[in-house]
Amino acid sequence: MRQALAGGAWVSTAAGVLLAFALFAPRGSSDSRLFWIGLAALGAATLVLTLRPPRLSPPTVAFLGLLVAFALWQAVTIAWSIQPASSWDYANRTLVYLGFAAVGVVVGSTIPRTWIASGLGALFTVVLLVALAAKVIPGLYGDYSRLARLRWPLAYWNELALLAAANVPLGLWLAGRRDRPLRTRVVGTLHVYTALVAVVLTFSRFGILLAVAGAVAWVWIDRERLDSLVSLLIAVPVAAIVAGDGLLLPGIADDHQPHSVRVGDGWKFGVLFVGGACIVGAAAWYLLDREGNAVWRRRLAVRLGAAGVSACVLALIVLVVHAGGPGDFVRARWDEFAHAQSIGSPGRLTSTSSGNRWEWWQQAWHAFTHHPGGGTGAGSFALTSTVSAHNALQSTVEPHNTPLQFLTETGIVGFLLYAGVIASVAAAVVRGPRDRATQALAVVVAIGWLHSIVDIDWNFVATQGPLFAIAGVLVTQPGAPARRRLLPAAGVVLCALAALYSLFAPWYSDRRLQTAYDAVARVPPDYVGAVNAARDAHNLDPLALEPIQLLAATLENANDFSGAKKYYVLATKREPQNPDTWYFLGRFYFERKEWRPAYDALNHSYTLNAYGPVGIKGGLLDQARCEVFPTSPQCPAGAQGASP
Repeated sequence: MRQALAGGAWVSTAAGVLLAFALFAPRGSSDSRLFWIGLAALGAATLVLTLRPPRLSPPTVAFLGLLVAFALWQAVTIAWSIQPASSWDYANRTLVYLGFAAVGVVVGSTIPRTWIASGLGALFTVVLLVALAAKVIPGLYGDYSRLARLRWPLAYWNELALLAAANVPLGLWLAGRRDRPLRTRVVGTLHVYTALVAVVLTFSRFGILLAVAGAVAWVWIDRERLDSLVSLLIAVPVAAIVAGDGLLLPGIADDHQPHSVRVGDGWKFGVLFVGGACIVGAAAWYLLDREGNAVWRRRLAVRLGAAGVSACVLALIVLVVHAGGPGDFVRARWDEFAHAQSIGSPGRLTSTSSGNRWEWWQQAWHAFTHHPGGGTGAGSFALTSTVSAHNALQSTVEPHNTPLQFLTETGIVGFLLYAGVIASVAAAVVRGPRDRATQALAVVVAIGWLHSIVDIDWNFVATQGPLFAIAGVLVTQPGAPARRRLLPAAGVVLCALAALYSLFAPWYSDRRLQTAYDAVARVPPDYVGAVNAARDAHNLDPLALEPIQLLAATLENANDFSGAKKYYVLATKREPQNPDTWYFLGRFYFERKEWRPAYDALNHSYTLNAYGPVGIKGGLLDQARCEVFPTSPQCPAGAQGASP
């Protein structure tokens, strides 16, 4: 046993460093750090798979095989994608998650799950403490003066809320471990306290609901539920008071607050939070060490549960009566869900607005019904939404529902592969060991999957990377490593190198593209340098639209009109369903006074999206129409005919 633990020490260290890197350095949903995180994930996966290969059980093979197939299918959708560059990026993101999953498989076969659950709980709590520290010390994150919702260092409040909700069952598991020292159980209670304060300050309604659901689920399935319940009863009231007071402080909860207000309220909140932690720690130290009366505790648990259910039912009855009856209540809530705009203030906690999600879900479903087999291409919903929406508020990059997103982008095939990945983890949990650590990790993964139904989780490696690593742990069993074999190890290395190049090419293309922009911005502009850098970017990522458009614009400014036309046309061929590519081509023809091709391109752009710049009354399309059809009723008298 000691040899196994010693042999796995470097595996756990590598996994811990990887997860910390993913949590603290992702820059939100941006792809700017994806290459470096992917390099770390795939490098760590290659290292552990070749030096300590696990014994592959059927659930492990199914999980990794389906995830590989899903990544490959996303790459295949490039062939018909309406945004092929985005499809490549999405396939790359799945390859990164595959690296995390592979690391999780090796960790799960090497490290005791109690160590894994303890380490994850500690790591998640550190992230939440850093997030809360930025409220206490405004200099850590200045953007809270603009938008107050707790989100740093993950950059998105709902993802931080997901992390907090996932840490609740981990904290309760640790607090209920009677085989561990009392100080460890106190730390578990503090995990729960920190998570509850943080999740409220994100103003994430679904995050708060998942935190409650995670606590209830854990108390329900835990054989040490009475100890977990004591920990929960200690942490919840104190966290509610601290978080509630935080919501009343303008420097903590309100947008657009001056620095002086943030500093003053930050110190007040810091004192409240530390004081609350001291109370929770002291109460846990005193109460968790007492055996107590098991019968009395069970009665207390039943009474508290009944009181909670009764309070919820009573609140619902009050709301229904206040609304004028069940029918009016349902209609009002549905109207708010489907049509009302969400707000960023604490008042959103009492709102049922979906924040445009209902509109986005309809956009995604309608796109799927038109392309049921292969979808519109992985990562292409941004263009789908742009074309479907009638204003900017109804347009988004993702439909805020990951299963529905994969249904519309990758069709039935991709959706079934994604569902298979989830099913393989669920089957492994059902058939696997029933120890408390495994159950806690399973609840964490379940929380992550539930959250993906209402948000854009797939874009955030800070949460999805750890969740895939945990899933990898759940589909494997501890045991001695398999024999090292040269051929499988060589295959792993070659596949990793191919995946790394797939990540490197678009990443370095973006670097060269930025060089091209810098060259254009110089005084005087360096058109030669810009064209060379933009061509490098295009050669590295021939699917990307931005290098093509920059090449066209730069050559046009340099008076190379034939070269500019070549790239404007290429842009329409690369993304023929994108109204912007046709608009820019039409504008190019318009400025050359080539009225007929200008009208055709602009009219096609209008056909794709009548609500974009081409739809402006009296704009380029109307002017080109009057040049081509001077007798049109929309044209002013005396319009010139089309040029030959």
